[in-house]
Amino acid sequence: MRAPRKAYILAAGLGTRLRPLTLETPKPMLPLWDRPMLARSLEMLAAWGVRDVLINLHHAPGPILRYLAGQPFPQLRISAVFEPVILGTGGALRNARWFVDQPFWLLNADVAADLDPAPLLRAWRERKPLAACWLTEDAGPKTVRCEQGVIRNFHDPRQGHATFCGLQLLDKRILPFIAPDGFDTIIAAYRRAQKRGHRIAGVFVPGSFWADIGTPAQYVQAHRDVAARVGRAGQNFVLPAAAVLAPRERTLLRAAESLPVEVLPPRGSSREFFHLHGEPGPSAIVCKQLQSGGVLIRWSPERPDNRLYARHTRFLASLGIPVPRLLLDAPRDHFLAIEDLGPKTLETRLPRLRVAGTRRIYRRLLDVLLRMHRHGLPAARKARLPLMPGFDAKLYAWEHAYFIDHVLRERLRLPDKQIAAVAAELRSVARLLAASPQALIHRDLQSSNVLFRGSQPVWIDYQGMRRGPAAYDLASLLCDPYADLPAPLQQSLLRQYARRHPQGAAIAAAFPAAAIQRLCQALGAYAVLSQKPGMAHFARHIPVAARQLLRALRAHPLPALAAAARRLARG
Repeated sequence: MRAPRKAYILAAGLGTRLRPLTLETPKPMLPLWDRPMLARSLEMLAAWGVRDVLINLHHAPGPILRYLAGQPFPQLRISAVFEPVILGTGGALRNARWFVDQPFWLLNADVAADLDPAPLLRAWRERKPLAACWLTEDAGPKTVRCEQGVIRNFHDPRQGHATFCGLQLLDKRILPFIAPDGFDTIIAAYRRAQKRGHRIAGVFVPGSFWADIGTPAQYVQAHRDVAARVGRAGQNFVLPAAAVLAPRERTLLRAAESLPVEVLPPRGSSREFFHLHGEPGPSAIVCKQLQSGGVLIRWSPERPDNRLYARHTRFLASLGIPVPRLLLDAPRDHFLAIEDLGPKTLETRLPRLRVAGTRRIYRRLLDVLLRMHRHGLPAARKARLPLMPGFDAKLYAWEHAYFIDHVLRERLRLPDKQIAAVAAELRSVARLLAASPQALIHRDLQSSNVLFRGSQPVWIDYQGMRRGPAAYDLASLLCDPYADLPAPLQQSLLRQYARRHPQGAAIAAAFPAAAIQRLCQALGAYAVLSQKPGMAHFARHIPVAARQLLRALRAHPLPALAAAARRLARG
């Protein structure tokens, strides 16, 4: 069959779950990366060969009509029908009998979608079903039971494995199964048809993307999920506070629903970061501490280290460690705000720095690190500061397993014999580090976790602070794949630290082993994070980390690990 020339977009919903965003703006007009969702649906249909589109309207039809009048789609002839009373997805179709004189697409206006229609067209042509429905196994409630390409049940919570994505190909044969008047749904019509022996095809589309935008949280997540598909991977986006912040969070901030909030990219720490965007203005007053801006952090209690961030901030500040100022702390709401130090990290500054500038910044960081390593543990004991469990055999083993499972097994697919040899080598590294000088350590001291207040480097992401090998922090800082410091500078900075620490010689001796431990952990993290939506960029750090690992292995040879590192370094 040729590509359908008609499509019916269902846009008459009230959008109640997205209120207050939809009080005046219908859901199809909410922007997704600065384009209304309706516009993205229309562009997709036009690319599929559709020429006639019908849209049903109910709640706040004005914005949709004005947009369509002012933003022509030259390939499409668009009509609209107003429903004074909502008829449901089935009733809306009954109301459009005049339009459905040939096979057509029927789709909801409140989803983000990107797919190739070919599998649906093929199922329609080969199986001749009453309808061909797009299904996914990757998201949603997964209540649809589909067997051998035929949907057996649309609502089977126990045996369902797929989600109906709200897009289907069908024709006027569905009309007799829709109730003759009043409210009805397309799913109810499908069930009546199934009882009469009609087949409803379920079609999975490889490489497709679908997101239901039913709640504010889903709306924000849809921006993250679709970013790469619209060429915006890793970018920030701005939405009203009503979309981004929960009612209680807006109350804590005294923030108006319309206050622009910038959503920052995910960092892989079970936390979400937001930035108060621009001047609040008189209609969007925020609490006094945040009048000049700030970074908002929503943290998940599933990671116990997130609970420690605020208290660790106060503790480190009392030691003279430069950290962001804490502006708001609401632990019961898993929400806090810190000073906005801008977006430029040490990682982003390094490419533009000369060697002298780089050396100057790292010397300042080592000054701070020496203070923490020499005085941190006694001060933490005195303050009875809660810490994450210190480095012990269990934690070393966890970091090893993280690397072995996600890099050696999943990425390199090494044989068990070689993996066992690497595991034995890493156990020897753990024993050496356990016997080295211990201190209160940051645990994740890398260039992406250093911001600036003027020329002063400022630490962030220290909630994992704990007792551990002092050399581990040094390795995190000096062997950081994001920075990729040259070997001469790396060794010069190491000597500077060692000269000033009472146990400097022992710490420097443990440095190669610490670099091996840290870089294996980082490689595991890059492998895991790069598989998450919107975070594929982490994969580019794997060859750099492998080259840094090979440098450490020249000072502390481990043959089996070196063989694996050489493969990773090749990319």
